[in-house]
Amino acid sequence: MDAALALSRVSLFTSLAQPALAELASHATTLQLSSGDCLYQAGSPADQFYVLVRGRLRVSTGGDLLGHVNRHEPVGEMGVVSGEMRSSDVHAVRDSLLLAIPARVFLDFMHAQPDAMLALTRLVIVRGRQYRTRRRQSTTSHGGTMALIPASSGVSAIQLGETLVGQLQGWPTTTLITAAHIDTVFGAGFAQTPLDGSVADLRLRHWLADLEERHVFVLYAADNDHDPWSLRCLRQADRILILAEAASPPDDVPVLDELRARGLLAPVELVLLRPEGDPSPHTQAWCKETGARAHYFVHPWAQADVCALARQISGRGIGLVLGGGGARGFAHIGLLRAFEQLQIPVDIVGGTSMGAFVSAMLACGFDSVEMEHIAHETFVAKNYLNDYTMPRVSLIRGQRFHNRLTAIFGNRQIEELRRSYYCISTNLTTGVPVVHDSGGLATWVGTSMSVPGVAPPIAWEGDLLCDGAVVNNLPTDVMQSLERGVIIASNVSAIGDISAPGAGIGLPDQQALLNWSGKQRAPKLSEILMRSASLASETSIQQASIERADICLNLPVQDIGMFEWNRLDDLIERGYRHAMEQLAPLRESLPD
Repeated sequence: MDAALALSRVSLFTSLAQPALAELASHATTLQLSSGDCLYQAGSPADQFYVLVRGRLRVSTGGDLLGHVNRHEPVGEMGVVSGEMRSSDVHAVRDSLLLAIPARVFLDFMHAQPDAMLALTRLVIVRGRQYRTRRRQSTTSHGGTMALIPASSGVSAIQLGETLVGQLQGWPTTTLITAAHIDTVFGAGFAQTPLDGSVADLRLRHWLADLEERHVFVLYAADNDHDPWSLRCLRQADRILILAEAASPPDDVPVLDELRARGLLAPVELVLLRPEGDPSPHTQAWCKETGARAHYFVHPWAQADVCALARQISGRGIGLVLGGGGARGFAHIGLLRAFEQLQIPVDIVGGTSMGAFVSAMLACGFDSVEMEHIAHETFVAKNYLNDYTMPRVSLIRGQRFHNRLTAIFGNRQIEELRRSYYCISTNLTTGVPVVHDSGGLATWVGTSMSVPGVAPPIAWEGDLLCDGAVVNNLPTDVMQSLERGVIIASNVSAIGDISAPGAGIGLPDQQALLNWSGKQRAPKLSEILMRSASLASETSIQQASIERADICLNLPVQDIGMFEWNRLDDLIERGYRHAMEQLAPLRESLPD
C-alpha cells in the first residue's frame, strides 16, 4: 500500500506538499483489524494516531454508540492532542485497514505544519461537540457497503440488490457485486476463495477495496446463507440485510452464526417479503433468530416499498417523534396534515403519551381527516376518560379508555405494522424508560398514556408501568439509535403552564387553590398530576431530546390546558399552520 497516497486522501493533509506527505508516511505502519476487533479502549494510553484507509470503525463509551469513523478519516486524535488517556472504545465494524503513526512523531510533525494543525484543532472541536450532544449520522449516511443475504429458499437477494441500485441513484453511485461478477473477473470459482489470508484472499480484498473507493454504495449480494462468498459479503459490510419470506417460519443462518462467534458489530436488519394484506406471523421469531435490530416489509417489488427501504438503509429516511402533552397533542394531527400536503414521507414514527396515540394512528395508515374524527369521538364527543372511581390509586379506572383503544387499533401487533413504530412507557418500579416496539398496539399505547394518579399503572412482569412522559417525553434518543436518517420532532410541552397568578404575593398561601378567587381558572387536580408526572423529563431531559433532532417544531400551544379537549379544532389548525410555515421552506432538502 502507498501510505503517502492514503494520507493525501485525508482532509487534514490536503494542504501538504508531496515531500511532507512522504516524510509523515515514512513513520506509518499498517494495522489490520477483523470485524469486531478492538483498536483501543477507554483508559488506554494515547500513544498512536491512526488513519482509517478502508473499512469502518465504531466509537462508543460505556456501551453507548457515539459515532462511526469512515475511510480516509483520522482516529484517536483527541487523546493524542490532549495527552490524556483514551476516553472511548473503538472497534472495527468490518474488516478494516489502518495506518498508525506514533503520537510524538505526529505532534512534532503537525507543529511544523500550521495549516494542518489548524485543521486538526477544528476536527477535535467538531467531534467533541458531536459526542457531547450525541448527534450522529447513520452508519451508511455518507455511503458504504451493504450485504444482502437470503435466509429463505426461493428468495433472491440479487433481485433485491438490482432493485435497490436504481433507488440508490444508480451506477456509478451504486454498484452491485455478486459471486458471478467475481468469477467473471478472476475465473470460475474464485468467489469461493476462503478468508484465510492467502495470496488469493488478499488479492480479492484489494480488488474490493478499490471498488469501494470508486462508488458511494457497494451492495454485496449472496446466493445463499452458508458459502465462503456469503461470509465475505458479511465481512465487507457496514450494514447487513437478511432477506426472508414473511410467511415462512425462521431458519438458522449459518454465516451469521460464524460471524457472531467472531464478535459481529455490523448492524443486522431484516427485510421480509410480504405482499400487501398478507399477515406476518413470524416477525418476532425472525428478529430473534437473526438478532436483527430492525425489520422492513417489502411487497415484491413494489416501488414505494423499495424506495422507503432504500431511503432508510442509506440514512435518508425520515423519522417522526411526537411528544406528550395531553390535549395539546391534537396539534400533532395538524402537523401530519401539513406532511400530507407537502408530500413528506414518514418511514418510522414514535412517541410518548398523546404522541404515542397520534403516531400509532399514523403507523396504522390513518390520514389526518380520520385521525381528527377518531380524536373527536374519543376525547370530545364521548370522553372515554370519565370512568371515575374512588381515588385509591387513580382518578379513573381506565378500562373504558382501554376498550376504546382496542376498538380503534383492534388486535394489531406493533411488529406487524408496515410502518415501523415504537412508544415509550415508564417503569415505576425501576425508574427507567421502556421502549415498546412489539406486542399489542392498543395495550402499549394505553400504557404510554397512563398518567400516574390520573389512570392506574399497568402491571407487567411484576413491575408497574405508566406514562412515558415521566422519564422521556420526546424520545428522539430511540429514533437516533435506529439510524434511519433525518429526525423530525414535534414538541407540545410547555414550561410554566401551571401557575397561580396574583396568589401568594409576599407570603406563601397554602389555601390559594382551595379558595381560588383569581380571574383565570385554577389548575385542576388532573392537570397538577399530569404536570407533576412529566416535570422531570420536560426540564432535565427535554433539551437533550431537542438537540438530537435535525428539525424540532415547538408547536404554539402553550396557552391551552392539557385537558382542554374541546379545543381540538383550534389545536389542529395551530399545528398545521406552524408546520407549514416551518417545513415548506425545507421541503426541497428533505427526501422524497
